Amino acid sequence: MTPESLILVVNPGSASRKYALFANGEKRAVINFEFVDARVVSKVEYNGQKTVLSFDDVNLSAVSGHILPILHEHQIIHESDNLTAIGIRVVAPAMRFTKDESITDEFITSLEAVQQKAPLHITTALAEIKQVKEHFPGTPLIAVSDTAFHSTKPECAWYYGIDTELADKYGIKRYGYHGISVGSVVHSLQEQSKLAPKTIICHLGSGSSLTSIADGKSVDTTMGYSPLEGLMMATRSGTIDVSAALAIKHELGLSDLELEQYLNKKSGLLGVSGISDDIRLLLTAEEQGDSRAKLALGIFIYRIQLAIGQLAASMGGVDSIVFTGTIGERSAVIRGRILDKLEYLGFIYHHDNNNQVFEPAEATNIAIDASKPAWVISTDEAAEIARRVGQYIMV
Repeated sequence: MTPESLILVVNPGSASRKYALFANGEKRAVINFEFVDARVVSKVEYNGQKTVLSFDDVNLSAVSGHILPILHEHQIIHESDNLTAIGIRVVAPAMRFTKDESITDEFITSLEAVQQKAPLHITTALAEIKQVKEHFPGTPLIAVSDTAFHSTKPECAWYYGIDTELADKYGIKRYGYHGISVGSVVHSLQEQSKLAPKTIICHLGSGSSLTSIADGKSVDTTMGYSPLEGLMMATRSGTIDVSAALAIKHELGLSDLELEQYLNKKSGLLGVSGISDDIRLLLTAEEQGDSRAKLALGIFIYRIQLAIGQLAASMGGVDSIVFTGTIGERSAVIRGRILDKLEYLGFIYHHDNNNQVFEPAEATNIAIDASKPAWVISTDEAAEIARRVGQYIMV
């Protein structure tokens, strides 16, 4: 009897650790860790059941050590079962990391070499890789690139307006991110025969980006050298004039790292509103007459509408729009406000249909019959990582 293919997916974040176990391509369990009230709390989902566990860990740095005990204790897998491979999401601004590959000592050294270019993402990934290697010795560990999906972009979509020799030598290019999420959506739409020749995918969440997709491949995306570029997001400023960033640094007396932290963690919806990065709270505040909340939401919508126009231009038109990510899947208000000014591109949404859609199980069209389709679809980064790990180890 052929043993099951068991793939563990690791998706580390700054405030959480997310794991998922896939058996022969099917999701068997999800284990998420967060730090709540000075304790690490884990939510475990398997076989239709949900369990909350509490641990004495003082931070999230070593929670991967709890994975196997949880899987064994809840009989999700047997103690005699061996994992086939582990896939971990990697976000890094370098051509080296624009493809999936095995995590070796040489890979780790290369990742450490670019750590200062994107410390917020790479530091977390490196720490998680170290822990996973310790707790799962001998199990193949695969780095799944968040940029790989965008490798099909034309040359002009990779470069900034700087010396190309400088750009090539130091890897200062527009890599783009959210590629795992976008790849998941493209794969799902293709399976459902709903992927149009020219599609714009709006991944809207705490991090937000738009990607133009022609015949299933990335043409351009709003994120660039780092995930900071592009749209205004929950706590990220999005694209900002370098001179304006330097003015912030000067006026607040910030170091380089502190400036990056400010633009990544204290800006965006949170910075403009001054109260929250949560769309729901901002909508409530707006209703109560809060002018800064209204402005924050206005900038968020406006930047998305501008980007849709730009990405439509990148393909010479657009046949469909897709909403995904936490905000895209859940907020009918935000979807409606975005679509309100897109009739010039052929999009008119159905108000009742839009209001009824929340994290749909399959792609759902919220446009009227006479409109081009506007789909809402749930992304599944864990499933996409597992699928790509499976493809990689089969090569």
